[in-house]
Order: sequence, then structure tokens, then C-alpha cells
Amino acid sequence: MTREKLLRVRLSNKEYEWLKDYAEATDRQISEVIRDYIKRLPRKPEDGSR
Repeated sequence: MTREKLLRVRLSNKEYEWLKDYAEATDRQISEVIRDYIKRLPRKPEDGSR
């Protein structure tokens, strides 16, 4: 799978450290952690508003 999209997200220092520590503890890159969470999102919003 080619990855062509780039997402920029602003995080506080605390949020970034939390994410970095989690990625290191699970032996993954931050991008992998984020992609795994995205995969857990429901395909459609529950309330149908979109």
C-alpha cells in the first residue's frame, strides 16, 4: 500500500511525550500507532451527520 497523504497534527509537549513513550514501549513508530488507532474508527459516524 502506498502512502501518499501527509497529516500534520499539533500536540502539546505532554501529548507528544505520551505518544512517543507509548510507541517506544510497544516497539513501534509513532506513525504505526496512529494508523492502528485510525483503523479502529467506525466506518460511518453513528448519528449520520456528515
